[in-house]
Amino acid sequence: MMDRTGSMGEVLVVEDTPASLKLLGDLLSGAGYTVRQAPDGELALWSVQARAPELILLDVRMPGIDGFEVCRSLKANPALCDIPVIFLSAMSDANDKVRGFAAGAIDFIGKPYQAEEVLARTAAHLKLARSQRALAQANADLNAAMAQLHSTRDELRRAERLASLGAMVAGIAHELNTPIGNCIMASTALDARVAALNGAVSGGLRRSDLDLFLSDAAVASGLLQRNLATSARLVDLFKQVAADQSGAVRRRFALADLLGQTLETQRTRLVAAGVRLEVKQAPAIVLESYPLALEQVLLQWLDNALVHGVSDGGCLRVEADMDADHLTLTLSDDGKGIAAPVLGRVFEPFFTTRMGRSTGLGLYIVHNLVTNVLGGTVHASSNGSGTCLTVRCPCSAPDLISVPPSSGPPLP
Repeated sequence: MMDRTGSMGEVLVVEDTPASLKLLGDLLSGAGYTVRQAPDGELALWSVQARAPELILLDVRMPGIDGFEVCRSLKANPALCDIPVIFLSAMSDANDKVRGFAAGAIDFIGKPYQAEEVLARTAAHLKLARSQRALAQANADLNAAMAQLHSTRDELRRAERLASLGAMVAGIAHELNTPIGNCIMASTALDARVAALNGAVSGGLRRSDLDLFLSDAAVASGLLQRNLATSARLVDLFKQVAADQSGAVRRRFALADLLGQTLETQRTRLVAAGVRLEVKQAPAIVLESYPLALEQVLLQWLDNALVHGVSDGGCLRVEADMDADHLTLTLSDDGKGIAAPVLGRVFEPFFTTRMGRSTGLGLYIVHNLVTNVLGGTVHASSNGSGTCLTVRCPCSAPDLISVPPSSGPPLP
């Protein structure tokens, strides 16, 4: 393979015998190589440092600096160490060859020289050296491309987090706007009634004025209490959205006890809604995990199912099984199911098909708790006549210190 100058490659021949130096020079020049010559080791080192050749044919036995020392000097120089060196020697002693390879040589050509061997070994090692350089460049390019890719990915993640934060803030503002607005309206109205009552007192307070004030104050107080309670509930939901871990305690517990206690508290509510609850679990499942997080997963699923799945009555099923060291919790209903376009968005924050009846945070909280606290995965599916959440998590939950901060599923 020729280079851009039309040469087969540039070779430095270092040989202290003039006849051998001319023989090798003529042989390689005739084969299309660009040949540089040096009669001793000192001139060879100077020549290489002035301009590096692609390959060096180096005589071992030379006066002054011998071939071994020249080779060691080249290999000690980071800028020159990759130049392949082939020793030229009449020696057949294995120990000398070992010394040569230890000095950094890649091959030996024996004297007297055989033209075919010299050309074959020169061509083979030039090809190998070029392949190694091409591979090194390809690796460098690949590393640069990977670094750029990682940088771009990090930028995209930062942009996505900022977009997610913006969407989250907008959603929180929207949800809190109504109760806070109602509170402001109620307090403003109450303030106006207080001003009116003060005016009535200075002009002579009548019983009817006092009754009217008390009636309006009771209405305003009730409105304030309801909307402040709504705000507090929303704040609690937002803390769960952030996978608040302040109350998370990892301990050993029996799943049957947690399921029984959690679901029993919802029994009256389920009966009132005309919903049956079926629980099926493998015996003696014991977890080393976060019971409060798992309890919230159950409650958020149940809330979501009552609003979206079995609002007109039906059946909810909880199934628990364990294989090896993982728990599989299947939470399903026989309700209306979820349309395919909607199914892919159920874990998005503030996404709901029941505006006014749902904040759209329930399944987002489930996703956050399962992935960021319980260390598992959650998957939603629907066959058109019911919905199923499949939660899979380790029986021994990871330490929260090693769990990444809340991210949730990607926002649209």
